[in-house]
Amino acid sequence: AVALLDGRPVAGLLHRAVPPGEHRQPAWRGFIAVRDVDATKRIALAHGAKVVFEPKNYPQRGRQAVFADPDGAVFAVLASSSGDPADVLAAPGEWIWSSLHTTNPDTDAAFYQTLFGYDVFDVPSEDGSEHNILSSDDYARASVNHFPSGSSHRHPHWLNYVRVVDAAGVAAKAVALGGRVLVEPHTDRHGGNVAVVADPTGAPFGLMEWSDTDSKK
Repeated sequence: AVALLDGRPVAGLLHRAVPPGEHRQPAWRGFIAVRDVDATKRIALAHGAKVVFEPKNYPQRGRQAVFADPDGAVFAVLASSSGDPADVLAAPGEWIWSSLHTTNPDTDAAFYQTLFGYDVFDVPSEDGSEHNILSSDDYARASVNHFPSGSSHRHPHWLNYVRVVDAAGVAAKAVALGGRVLVEPHTDRHGGNVAVVADPTGAPFGLMEWSDTDSKK
């Protein structure tokens, strides 16, 4: 299924059969734009990544593949047949940010820099934890973060955020619809509220407030 916002596609939902006795955690998968999926595969494998789903062509979408980085965090790449979207601020209800949570931020940031040509910037953190920004064409794309202190989730993973107007209000709505709050709404380093929730199947995603006067550039 395809999810639309004001007539524009913003996400896809895929049901994949799970063999009896096997458990798989539902998840939102972010896609990174590339020009050549197969060339990306060769570079990724040469630097310690593994293939989760081999490159494949999809009608009206393009060619895509799914990999696990050297620490096991899963990510996908797409060479879109319709071209890449412009670098504009996401509207409320659209995906606005992606964060990699890992035990090795510097090493992982270097892997994605090698694979995609990102510039990497270290951003000071009040709690002393590592926080790297991945950027290209003077536009911030994602962050690589050390696991928060006291976090019980220690498997490296990407977390994708939806832009919202009211993080606390949307978190409460998620609970009313059968989801749950994983990280309570709180003020982030950029000054807006963020939260992490899970949908009724357990798939986690973030909520991020972002004013029109803010910029990720």
